[in-house]
Amino acid sequence: MGKSNTQFIGDIAISKHKGVGAVYNFKNSVDKNTNTVTTVKVEVKDKTGEIASWGKNNKYPQEIVEAMSQSGSGSAALRFLRKAHYGGGIILFDDEPTEDGKKAIKLIQPSSNPEIDAFFKKSQIKKYQKEIIADLEWFAICFPEYILSDNFEKINRVKRQKSAWCRFEVANPENGLIETVYISQKFGRETATVGSEYVSAVPHVDPYWSVEEVKEFCKTNKIKKFIRPVFYPLIDEGYYPSPAWHSIIKNGWLEVANSVPALKKAMFKNQITIKYQIEIDERYFETKYAPNWKEKKVEDRIQIREELINSINESLSGNDKAGTSIQSMMFVDEKGQQTSAIKITAIDDKLKDGSYLPEAEAANSEVLFALGVDPSLIGAGIPGGKLGAGSGSDKRVAFDIHQALSKTDREFSLETLEFVFEYNAWTPKIGIQDTVITTLDKNPTGTQTATQ
Repeated sequence: MGKSNTQFIGDIAISKHKGVGAVYNFKNSVDKNTNTVTTVKVEVKDKTGEIASWGKNNKYPQEIVEAMSQSGSGSAALRFLRKAHYGGGIILFDDEPTEDGKKAIKLIQPSSNPEIDAFFKKSQIKKYQKEIIADLEWFAICFPEYILSDNFEKINRVKRQKSAWCRFEVANPENGLIETVYISQKFGRETATVGSEYVSAVPHVDPYWSVEEVKEFCKTNKIKKFIRPVFYPLIDEGYYPSPAWHSIIKNGWLEVANSVPALKKAMFKNQITIKYQIEIDERYFETKYAPNWKEKKVEDRIQIREELINSINESLSGNDKAGTSIQSMMFVDEKGQQTSAIKITAIDDKLKDGSYLPEAEAANSEVLFALGVDPSLIGAGIPGGKLGAGSGSDKRVAFDIHQALSKTDREFSLETLEFVFEYNAWTPKIGIQDTVITTLDKNPTGTQTATQ
């Protein structure tokens, strides 16, 4: 029996053909209700294709953005994650061992290599890196587009295509490959067929292919640009990853957090604010205006009552009236007990007890837990609640822990530039510089730098 050229790794079969590694992924994005792949038709020039729908009606990214845009704690946490992920920015370095066998980080300026410097400037690397980090933090997937030189030997430029605007073509049933990524700002906003004037198509290259395989594939098929997506590990998903923090949308905690401000606003808008209830015994007027109270005209009696109420309100309102008293006559009722002619009762303010703030505290805690952000790092706190902003030590330790756990995420975001460096045979290594917060007794500046 001949030797097989196909190697199976889990659900993936890697088959070697003409030196190119083809990755066949037999998992599909399946609708749990119908057990079929949900697709949407698109038109690109003279071609009509089918894309794998990202969520119901192909609107999942847009729904995530809309829901999170209403959450103050969620938006702040995502902003923190993006900034912490970026750290001190991209750096080039060399870590060749010294004579004593220890590694020493030696920073390299991009300007020292004209080819790298030109690539960084053309690709606007600082901006590019921030953009793909945003996509990874929001959707756990980014879609970098690589543009090749005429001889296919170099990557001249890399740019980010917005994840929310990208959709995978349904895998080719003949070979199991996803061959195209479709891009359109109409995705998520229209459920019908998207016209060609709004859609562009870019060849898709499997991220598991090696640099040599990608280079040969592009040469063979005359491909000058392609998308090689980067995504956090898939667990049981098909085409699109499901970030762990999206659980707060599925279980409803984000909706609870977003509902509290609307409820409080409605309460403030619709509740009538009444501070006192003033009750006046009719006998007060009969006694004070005897003997002809009942003979007075109705409008005159109404005016007298209003003047009395206004007088009482004036006595009760204002800071300068604090501690004053009101004089009122007493009557003997039918039971022989004395009762006041004027009774003033303070109305309980239903808003003063912080209605719904405990629910907001719990919901915002769940939001931050899901995003993996310590509340102290964003100054999270609920007025009247227990979710405090933390001390300086809490913040420093929480930040150090967060930075230590960021390595895996940064390895994914650096993957795109590492691929470029390997493709172009550039020797410097690429990393992210950190700012590590220290105590002033260890470092007068309170900070030190590190490299990941």
